[in-house]
Amino acid sequence: MKALGLAIAILLGPACFGQSKPAEPAKTDQPSCLIVKHASTAHQFFVSGANWQYVAGDFPKGMKWKSNITDRNIRKVKELGGQVVVIKPDYNAEDLAQAQKACGSNEIPNSSSGK
Repeated sequence: MKALGLAIAILLGPACFGQSKPAEPAKTDQPSCLIVKHASTAHQFFVSGANWQYVAGDFPKGMKWKSNITDRNIRKVKELGGQVVVIKPDYNAEDLAQAQKACGSNEIPNSSSGK
């Protein structure tokens, strides 16, 4: 009988104590934010359906990184809880810094309009 109790304690011990360990904060606590610019007409011609080009930021978990982004990709980012900031095609370092600041503050002044 004691052997049975000892065997149960050995088997269940790691499971019980493993749950009391504090979990590390997940990287997904902050929603992902993607900064994109509108692709030129010539670029759209060569890359079928890609209306946007990646500039900076992170795709949501479960999405692969892409440099050429379609409207469907933008909708998927939003469905997965991510944010999208659109900057002008001829952006400069200051524009990029403002877009990154908008990503961190959760206020997206130039976000795409659900395309």
